[in-house]
Amino acid sequence: MTHVIYTAQQLQLKSIARLKQIYTEIACTVKVNDKRCKDSWISAIAEYQSSKIQKLAPAAPDNQAISQAELDNYIAGQAQVVAPESLRIVEISFDHHEYYAGNQLVATIAHDDDHLTQRWVVMVNDKEVFRANTLMRCDRFICTHYKDGTLLVTQVASYSEKRSLN
Repeated sequence: MTHVIYTAQQLQLKSIARLKQIYTEIACTVKVNDKRCKDSWISAIAEYQSSKIQKLAPAAPDNQAISQAELDNYIAGQAQVVAPESLRIVEISFDHHEYYAGNQLVATIAHDDDHLTQRWVVMVNDKEVFRANTLMRCDRFICTHYKDGTLLVTQVASYSEKRSLN
């Protein structure tokens, strides 16, 4: 027969009458030193419960658990391969930012003073692909479309190559 296992905090909230009832319900055999003291009843119940808890030995892993672990490792490895690397942002000046994946230039953000409302421009392969009124909207556009794989990048100019040209 199984019984509820009480914590010391739970037992502290019980009255002496309830502790005596719990003591008899679980068929406790530990001697209570002072039957008028609540702490003696709590100690006896806790000691008895701890002696009755079975220690479980770790079971030998079965083939299904091993296979599942191998599958989880394989999926994690594939996620690293498929997931695009994070973008590195190089701030050329206040109004010019470049986004790189590794050494490949992905996109640039420039500021267009001639446009009245949407002055920030996203350029991919020297073509305008997006305009917005804030720099952060352009940043969100680049990051979102890069993660989706919908940002068409064919330009291979790297950061070091661009710096050597200037």
